[in-house]
Amino acid sequence: MPNPNDQPTPPAPAGDRATDGRAEQPSDDAIDVGQLLVELIHVVYATRDTDASGETSTHGGEPLTRPAVSAHAIRAAMHIGRHGSRTIGEIADGLGISIGWASRVVSELEASGMVVRGSDPGDRRVVRISLSEKATDVVERAYLWRAEAIDRALATLDPAGRAAVRTFLRHAVDELPRARPSA
Repeated sequence: MPNPNDQPTPPAPAGDRATDGRAEQPSDDAIDVGQLLVELIHVVYATRDTDASGETSTHGGEPLTRPAVSAHAIRAAMHIGRHGSRTIGEIADGLGISIGWASRVVSELEASGMVVRGSDPGDRRVVRISLSEKATDVVERAYLWRAEAIDRALATLDPAGRAAVRTFLRHAVDELPRARPSA
């Protein structure tokens, strides 16, 4: 049974999702659970010293090729897309990597045109990293194809079952960082 104190992760804004003329878009449940799965993957990667290989995915039969950046850079772009403009320190904390490594990843993303640096309106000394239009499209497509697959899987569950899956994933995402072995 879901805990009433659980705070659900807000789904991607519907107005920000790209549409391709199809009659039905994935449900908010599918978008939300898909984002939680990606967060779970981020946490798993942050707790291991392994890296994912770049591969080609498809969406509606069209190839979706990953940009020529590392898997860490893709994770950082998805993190920024999920949480909005971030400082290098916030990116490091969110991905479970060092500030130095986050700085290198951001430089890689910047060189590929995936992010832009800007100043914080409240403090011009603070540098904030935001997704470029190019990266926003890549991140939205990544969430969309995951959501479509998850929507099909969730269709087998009643609303209580979907809520239980979401609650479980939220707990896993929250708990895995605390389960890291000490160095």
